[in-house]
Formats: sequence, C-alpha cells, structure tokens
Amino acid sequence: MVAKNRKKFNLNKKNILKWFYIFLSTTIFIILLISCFNIFQKRIDNEKELEAVNQELDNLIKQRDLLNFTLGETYSEEYLERVAREDLNMQKPGEIVYIIKKESSEMVNEEEKEYNFFEKIINWIQGLPE
Repeated sequence: MVAKNRKKFNLNKKNILKWFYIFLSTTIFIILLISCFNIFQKRIDNEKELEAVNQELDNLIKQRDLLNFTLGETYSEEYLERVAREDLNMQKPGEIVYIIKKESSEMVNEEEKEYNFFEKIINWIQGLPE
C-alpha cells in the first residue's frame, strides 16, 4: 500500500485561539463596515435636509423683508390717504367724488350660464327667421 502523507489538523489551544481571533476580528470588521455605511447614509440624508431648511430659511427671510417693507409703507401718509379714499370712501372737505361703475362681462356670462343645453337649443330655434 501506498502511504499517504497527510497533515493532521491539530486542535490544540494555539490553533483554537488563532481561529477565534480571526473570527472575532472579521466580525468586528464587518460590524464597523456596516456602521460606516449607515453613518454615510445618515450624513447624506442630513445634508439634503439641511439644504431644504436653508432654502426655506431664504424664502422666509425674503418674506420677512417684504412684510417689513409693507409695514413701513403702511405708516406713510400716502398709504393712509389712499386707504381712506378707496376703502373707506372718505373725501377731503369741499371735494366731490364721482364713482364710475364699469359694466362687467361676468354678468353677461352668468346670464348665459343660467340656461341649460336644451334651453339654449330652443332659444336658438326660436331665433331663426321663419
């Protein structure tokens, strides 16, 4: 018979500790890799949220500036006089105010809307010359 030279796997304390340390370090490396990936994802999400918040902040600053300008305008005498004349229908002493009413096309459209489809057809037929 031919004798095979096999190296026997020796399960002594050194080999067990060596394999335990390899397994432990691999497990720790995988956990750290997963943690780094999660932190990277959270960072990307936070950057997107920060960008949205900064954009909202810019919009609010513009709105605040507009409101401050409007507020400053409301304290002016010209604005108060315009509101008194237009909204409150006030006038200066000795002044005569003429109000010109405009014909609105909305009233004409409302009259047309009152007729349904069949009434419009009947009105059209009645309007035809005989």
